[in-house]
Amino acid sequence: MSNIYTDYENKVAITVPERYIDVKTGESHSVSSKIIDQIEYHADNSTLIHLVLSALHQYLNHRPMTNGGSGEILQQLAEIKSILENGVYQIPPSAKPKTMKESTDAAKLLNLKEVEDILEAFGG
Repeated sequence: MSNIYTDYENKVAITVPERYIDVKTGESHSVSSKIIDQIEYHADNSTLIHLVLSALHQYLNHRPMTNGGSGEILQQLAEIKSILENGVYQIPPSAKPKTMKESTDAAKLLNLKEVEDILEAFGG
């Protein structure tokens, strides 16, 4: 049996059946008591249109919720799962290896006599 809820101030009325069809999936669902409670509350407080538009906005612009970084955690878990399934993972090098030119430039800056004197002074 359907119930009619009305927001007279904003001229909005909604008929709520016992079951509805999800337009994205085509699945049939029963209308929960939480939904009925919200519709009744907003009809009584003249905010029924806001409830409907908010629900439509969330439905059409659905984004996965990130509760305290859970989205990032789920992404990392998916990467770990992929690594375990594929059995291959390359650890990126922590520092790039020095090129010959960089090594040569560093040697030019050092005076070998000074290095020998320092080593000698500290017992090396």
